[in-house]
Amino acid sequence: MKRWVFAFSIVAALAWLTLSCVLAVPWVRDVSVALPWSYTVFIVMGIALLPGYLMGAMFLSNLLHARPARLASARPVPVSVLICARNEESSIYRAIRSVVAQRYDGPITILCVDNGSTDRTRAQIERAASELGRPDRTIRLLACPRPGKAHALNEALAHVKTEHFLTVDADTELEAHALATILARIQADGAACVAGNLLAAESKTWVGKMQIYDYLLSIAAVKRYQVSYGATLVAQGAFSAYETSAVRRVGGWTPGVGEDIVLTYRLLALGRASLYEPRAVGHTAVPERLTALGRQRARWARGMFEGLHAVRPWRQPSLYAGYFEALNTSIVYLDLTYVFGFLGGALLALTGATWFVGWMTLLTLPGLIAGSASVYAFQRGIRAVRVQHSALGLLCFLALFQPIQSLCSLAGYAQALTRRRIAWKASS
Repeated sequence: MKRWVFAFSIVAALAWLTLSCVLAVPWVRDVSVALPWSYTVFIVMGIALLPGYLMGAMFLSNLLHARPARLASARPVPVSVLICARNEESSIYRAIRSVVAQRYDGPITILCVDNGSTDRTRAQIERAASELGRPDRTIRLLACPRPGKAHALNEALAHVKTEHFLTVDADTELEAHALATILARIQADGAACVAGNLLAAESKTWVGKMQIYDYLLSIAAVKRYQVSYGATLVAQGAFSAYETSAVRRVGGWTPGVGEDIVLTYRLLALGRASLYEPRAVGHTAVPERLTALGRQRARWARGMFEGLHAVRPWRQPSLYAGYFEALNTSIVYLDLTYVFGFLGGALLALTGATWFVGWMTLLTLPGLIAGSASVYAFQRGIRAVRVQHSALGLLCFLALFQPIQSLCSLAGYAQALTRRRIAWKASS
């Protein structure tokens, strides 16, 4: 069934792409009177034709795949939770408390790694160990003076004695059943890793509020698409579950800005599945300032290049993993055409030159609304998903988020090409 749905969604999207190319011929011909033909084709393909193919294939696949089957309860076996922190005194206690409060019958060992903090992070971990620790909830403080999240994670990995473990960021809080749900998924399917359903925590600024909808709709849609084929490309460090032996087999985390991306690609290269469990919900703090968001998204863009460098798409043993990894490279092209085509076209439209953006652009809205509505309905059907909606956040997401995302991603690509060094905390 999986193969047929994949093939059908691809063939249908290609058919739509072919029709779109035919319909776009007059558009290209008209614009080429004023602009070079090669540039016009480059932009039209990037802002209209290729996005139509990508969105169509994802929409059809998500539509045809049913909701994941109900899972049996997780076996109450011992499990470890890794929380690495550098200068997280304001949030780490709450993160630990959310793990301690998990409705899970098995024992949990929480390995907290202080990665050279200069604030009261260590004191907050010690406070949590004193106030929250109990026989079935062990809280251990570890130290990793060598800067870098990968080093801190590898330090914690050396102390893991359980079959599976979770990673949780120091600014992430888990819903009460999140651990049991994600553990049940990895136990049932034998995957190497499972990504949780991350949502944006409550925010006070417009920058933070617009990210509510990025996590709720955009990120969730992509993960749901990829998990249908056992090839979720990012088991994010903020909340994911892993098989301990598989992570050790690939050597743990590699230092860099995209250590979770590289690890996921390497686990996929073992021929193992990487999944996504939408019913395992966590709320993570998001950047509140525009500069912080820019650094984060530039880091994510760099991380994609690190993953491609670690494992080439054609070296993935799974057709689906190789396809999605190769497809990721098209994001660079889409960002380039969006910034140098669509944004410029929007400005030109104000002067009456509707070469790339005009009234016809509105015809894309029904498809975008339908796709977003289907993802929203899916998310709202999950009992653990609770969203603090914001009219301001939604407006900013619709009007500003994509320009910000594309501009910051281009900065990240440039940093990757120049091999500029970025510290772990620069993205927060």
